[in-house]
Amino acid sequence: MEPSRLRDMPLYNSRIINSFILLVKHKYSHVDINELLAYAGMKDYEVADQAHWFRQDQVDRFYERLLQMTGNPKIAREAGRYAASPDVLGAMRQYILGLVDASSTFDIISKATANFTRSTTYNSRPLASNMVEITVTPVEPGLEKQYQCENRIGFFEAIVLMFNHKLTDLQYFPEIRHLPTIQQPECVFRGDPVCRYIVTWEKSPYTYLKKARNVLLPVLVAVNLVLLVALQGRGAPEILLGSLALFLLVWLAAEMSEKRAIKEGLSSTNHSIENLLEQIDLNYNNAMLTHEIGQRLGNLTRLEEMLMDVADIMQRRLEYDRGAIFLVNAQEGRLQLRASYGYGAGELACLNGLDLPLDHGGDGEDVYVACLNEQRPFLVNNLEQEKETLGQRTLACAMKNGTRAFICCPVVSDGVSLGVLTAENVKTKRPLVERDVSLLMGTAAIIGISYRNCELIGALEQAKQELEQRVAQRTADLEESRRKIELQHEELTRTLFELEEETAQRLQALEELGEKERMLLQQNRLAALGEMISNIAHQWRQPLNELGLIVQELPVMYDRGGLSREYLGESVARFMKVLGHTSRTIDDFRNFFKPDKESVPFRVAEVVEKTLSLVQESFKTLQIAVELHISGNPVITGHPNEFSQAILNILFNARDAFLDRKVASREIRVAVFEEQGRSVVTIRDNAGGIPEEIIEKIFDPYFTTRGPERGTGIGLYMSKVIIEKNIPGRLSARNVANGAEFRIEAPGQAGSG
Repeated sequence: MEPSRLRDMPLYNSRIINSFILLVKHKYSHVDINELLAYAGMKDYEVADQAHWFRQDQVDRFYERLLQMTGNPKIAREAGRYAASPDVLGAMRQYILGLVDASSTFDIISKATANFTRSTTYNSRPLASNMVEITVTPVEPGLEKQYQCENRIGFFEAIVLMFNHKLTDLQYFPEIRHLPTIQQPECVFRGDPVCRYIVTWEKSPYTYLKKARNVLLPVLVAVNLVLLVALQGRGAPEILLGSLALFLLVWLAAEMSEKRAIKEGLSSTNHSIENLLEQIDLNYNNAMLTHEIGQRLGNLTRLEEMLMDVADIMQRRLEYDRGAIFLVNAQEGRLQLRASYGYGAGELACLNGLDLPLDHGGDGEDVYVACLNEQRPFLVNNLEQEKETLGQRTLACAMKNGTRAFICCPVVSDGVSLGVLTAENVKTKRPLVERDVSLLMGTAAIIGISYRNCELIGALEQAKQELEQRVAQRTADLEESRRKIELQHEELTRTLFELEEETAQRLQALEELGEKERMLLQQNRLAALGEMISNIAHQWRQPLNELGLIVQELPVMYDRGGLSREYLGESVARFMKVLGHTSRTIDDFRNFFKPDKESVPFRVAEVVEKTLSLVQESFKTLQIAVELHISGNPVITGHPNEFSQAILNILFNARDAFLDRKVASREIRVAVFEEQGRSVVTIRDNAGGIPEEIIEKIFDPYFTTRGPERGTGIGLYMSKVIIEKNIPGRLSARNVANGAEFRIEAPGQAGSG
């Protein structure tokens, strides 16, 4: 069979279990009720709370353990019958108020049992004045056990006993002899779909008297008529008076019996009404407590004021003797008493002296700390039975203060434990039950909300004060800043005027510097002019010698007779060739000194080759070998003549180093190539290198190591200006194995390959 879907649902009211408990206390004093409830997973306050319901598995374990402890297989029926005892009668009477016999009670059985069980439904049908048929239908088959059927039979017996026996007779229950007869033609535990019970009981004196009264009147009338006819009117007054007296006696007895039953019903009704009024008053106070706390605490902004108000409202509205509020002291790491009511000076001293650290150390966790950390309530109706739950410190203080029972509820807000709310009873009153826990939990929740409100409002007030202070400070700072800004404005105005003048001076200085650079460039050109004149001489000496030989050869050939037209044509052709080479040399030198008007893309290899051609003859005379290595076809944008002049300056610098140091084997290697998208020219010599102490100064203007009579010191400086400002690129120098290397780098042009 599949597990029941109702097994984990609350199905049975606590009053059913309470009747078992009261029977155990009355007849089986040796049974440990606490052990019994613990085995069933029940609490004593849950049993005492008439609003609590238990699950099927809980009542099954309860009956199983109770059967073991009592050894009575009929304990279930006995407990059901015990509902008619004085101990349980008050709960039963709540549902049969004003009823005068068992028959009328069975008429409302479906309504009455709905307040005790949710696992079955009850229906009744009267068969006679002292007989009724009751049908019990399970809500779900297979849920209930057979002992619950026996308990129902005992309960039906209790209903009849309540009306057919005096309460004093029930003191000796269950030794009552005249029990009602209960037949069970159908039972679910015999395979039937329902349990059907036929209850028959002895008629009460009121029933017989009422029936005798109703029958006696027509009988007496008929008898009197017969007697009057038979006696022919003799003794008529005596017969009539006797009949009337007999009828009145029966009528009076019936009325007295009915009044007695009504009086007993009214007595029970009065008792139940008193209990109901007491409960209504309790509910009213609880409702007013919640309303008053919510209304008043919403307007409070200070924590101490809020806590005192809560204690005052609890004292006026609740029936507990004492109450206290503990809050977490985060700095000291413990619970601290903050508000209370109903305690004397000595009792308060005991509470204030409680050491309630939140980490509880090794002495075991106190009930207040456990309530705070676990965020669940604790209810204790018997201090002796709950020693382990309370903790040593709280138990000692509670015993000293005379506490009988108490509830401890956590004060929580947004999932954070803030403190603990407690309520205590000193005098013996009704036991604390689950609804008391619910009430205090609701109160604790309101306290938690109010606590957070007080914190937030306090934080807002502090923030407001801090903001006002910051605004005041900021206002003063702004005023001071305004004065400083005014002074700075005046200073800036003067500074601006001075900057304008300085800027004008700098512009003028830049113009002068540009002019000086142009002059230096021209000076460098003029300095190179002397070098070029010498180079022109070297370039023209060989062609002139060749022309002279051609001219000198003509007369000789004429004298020898070999001056023919063919020879003359060959001589003229040779003469014109040499003359053309000389003319191109003049153009090359003239173009070198011709300034470039604009920056244009040019092929680096071509410019380098032309530059080397200008010094080729003079370097040969000085025995300086020049090697040129070209890789690729790099192109840069700039002034070709200026670029050529920069290379000439570097070449002349190498030539001077050879001459000054009298180097025997003189070599210059020039390389043109591309590297990572840049055009590169390197010029390396073997003249011994540059001294390390001056290598950083060689590009400074007017710096020379040859003296002012032999050098101007502007050659390398102008080369750096040409490369780095006009192209722009980068010119650097370093020492290599046996000489120096100058390196020119410039941005390459797309498509230069």
